[in-house]
Amino acid sequence: MIAIQFGFYIVDSSILDYMDLEGWVFFAASCVSHASQFALVPYLLSLLFLLCRYRKTALVVQIIGVVLLSVLNYLNSQVFSIYHFHINGFVLSMVFGKGAGEIFNFDILLYLKEVGLFAVVAAVVVGVWYLSHRFWLWRRKAYAWLMVGIFVGSMLYAHLWHVYAAFYQHQSVMKSATLLPYYFPTTSNGLLLKWGFKQPRGMGNTQGRHSTDLQYPIHPLEAEKPDSLPNIVVILIDSWNRRALTPECMPHTYQFAKQNQWYTNHTSGSNGTRSGVFSLFFGLSCYYWESFEPAHVQPLLIQRLQALGYDIHTYPSATWADPPFGRVIFGGVPGIRTETEGKTALDRDTRITNLFISDVEGRKDKKKPFFSFLFFDLPHSFELPADKNTRFQPAWAFADYTKLNNNMDPTPFWNLYRNTCYQDDLLLGRVFETLKKQGLLENTLVMITGDHSQEFNENHRNYWGHNSNFSIHQIGVPMIWHVPGQQPHQYAHRTTHYDVVPTLMKEYLGVKNPEDDYSMGRLMTDSSPRLWQIVGSNLNYAFIIDKDSILEKTPQGSLDVYDSKMNPVKNYTLPVKQFDKAVKQLNRFFK
Repeated sequence: MIAIQFGFYIVDSSILDYMDLEGWVFFAASCVSHASQFALVPYLLSLLFLLCRYRKTALVVQIIGVVLLSVLNYLNSQVFSIYHFHINGFVLSMVFGKGAGEIFNFDILLYLKEVGLFAVVAAVVVGVWYLSHRFWLWRRKAYAWLMVGIFVGSMLYAHLWHVYAAFYQHQSVMKSATLLPYYFPTTSNGLLLKWGFKQPRGMGNTQGRHSTDLQYPIHPLEAEKPDSLPNIVVILIDSWNRRALTPECMPHTYQFAKQNQWYTNHTSGSNGTRSGVFSLFFGLSCYYWESFEPAHVQPLLIQRLQALGYDIHTYPSATWADPPFGRVIFGGVPGIRTETEGKTALDRDTRITNLFISDVEGRKDKKKPFFSFLFFDLPHSFELPADKNTRFQPAWAFADYTKLNNNMDPTPFWNLYRNTCYQDDLLLGRVFETLKKQGLLENTLVMITGDHSQEFNENHRNYWGHNSNFSIHQIGVPMIWHVPGQQPHQYAHRTTHYDVVPTLMKEYLGVKNPEDDYSMGRLMTDSSPRLWQIVGSNLNYAFIIDKDSILEKTPQGSLDVYDSKMNPVKNYTLPVKQFDKAVKQLNRFFK
């Protein structure tokens, strides 16, 4: 019964346009295997009573459990059709919270309808149980083994086939998997790459289909070619904590910030690399990754750069195999670099610096504008030889995560991190000097930021690193712009990674559309207040509101609320009207 209900999720979905034989077989197997795990819950509860010889009670418990699951599944399908996500803590707070009446009007007719639905579902469940019981009396153990074989076989097939499909980007499989509530089929891209399998970097096999479930941009871009096009250099430092941008730790970068446009209240789109980079290049939340990747949707920014004839070059320190930025961000750009040789992060960061400088010095006679993306990795790796780990002391020789606790002195760990930042700053100093010597600062936009931050227990809640919360100490990063002809200025208003795409597109690349046609951001210089800033990915995301209060939807579906210092907020009342508006804004790039 539950598997059939799962099957109906695809009926009114635009994902139907993607489906082929491979997708249908996978989706059917997924429905059966996932439904068997849902149905296992009431079965195990009834088994406890059965073992105690309460046979009738066991039957009642199982039937009531399946009825509740079926009704919940029906309600979840309604939520999914409206909000494009499954029932979670946000939804429960909207329906049962104090402000529910602002959106939902539950009149007596609706209650009667739901009671009727409950009665019909209960009758069907009893009927299905009766048929199943008759079949059991007829076939006995053969019936049991048949069911076990179907459940186990469907589960193995669905997960193994999804491993293959996720690696080779089969749209029908990947998109249909997102329909089922809290279904997480297996992927093993890293393992397959290690075994020598070759993953497609380009657009892949789209089988002639367009992204019928997406509207990105909402309206076709209207643009004209500007009279002059600046070169654009984007520099990203992995795990860059704002507190490291000081004259002691990063003197060259600090001086560069003081001489240019310094946005001191900037945040990434998330607390992790995949989501942070996605937000920077798409101007959208990584909430869309699972939909964009299988549909081979490319960033409009990169497409616009190509249309204007830019030479596009990439300089990644860490490999782009997983997350597959080479395919998702730059998949339509031929010949880009997706990895760099080097035994250590310092070796690779040095190498990408040398490669960039060599390329820049060789551009003297080239008239085409260029776009360069440098991605440094050293502060993320915490790898430093002993002779480079001396500027700030005492410092750990390596990141010993077994020592981390809420009461320890973070200074030695923080000093190791600062020493890595100092080494990267020496490399950045060479980049700045090269751009200056070549006269490129007169016609080149330079942007320096981080993919996310790195926390060192600043909130004293025993949080270290990243990917564990959405406080400012994990999403707040430096942001520096060099804009030719502009005077130095520090901006204190909130800016985000989502603002980079609309600022480049509108101010420098000739795009006329409103910013919200293709991004969640606004111009970097727009100082108007921001409400309901989304951060995170499709599985774990949060809204940042009211002076950095955090409303987080966890991977398990619950709603956790924290203040800006990660103190839990009890008895929080969700402003449902504003939240409903925020979610609809979030989902506006879905059809």
